[in-house]
Amino acid sequence: MPVLRTYRVFISHCWEYNDDYYTMVDWLCDEPRFRWKNLSVSGESPMREDRTFEKRLRKRLGAADIVLVIVGMEIAHRYWMSWEIKWARIRSIPIVGVMPNGAVRMPKVVEESGCPIVRWRRDSVISAIRHFAGGQR
Repeated sequence: MPVLRTYRVFISHCWEYNDDYYTMVDWLCDEPRFRWKNLSVSGESPMREDRTFEKRLRKRLGAADIVLVIVGMEIAHRYWMSWEIKWARIRSIPIVGVMPNGAVRMPKVVEESGCPIVRWRRDSVISAIRHFAGGQR
C-alpha cells in the first residue's frame, strides 16, 4: 500500500460563526486514508493580534498546500478573512470555496478570486483537496 500524503490545509473561517469550521475539521479527521495537518487559527487557540500577527499568519498560510474558505457573507465584514484570500492568491496557493447548505450569495472577494466552489459535503471537500493540492509546493 502506498504511503499517504499529508495535506497541509488552512481553513479560512469566522471565529464568531465557527460551527462549520469544526464540522469540516471533523470530516477531515474522520476520513479513512486521508492525512492532513491543520494550519488554521481556531477560536480556541487564536493568535494575539499584535504587531507580529500578520507575519505569523503569513507563515501559516505560506506552509499550506491549499486554503479552504467557508463561504459566507460575513467574509465581506471580516478583514482577516479577505486578507487571507488575497494573500493566498498572490502566493499562488490553491483556494477552494466551500458553500454551506442554504448559502446562495457569493462574497465579492471570493467571486473575484476565481476559485472553484464545492458544495457542503465531506466527499466534495476531500476530493477538492486531493485535486487542487495535488502538486507538492
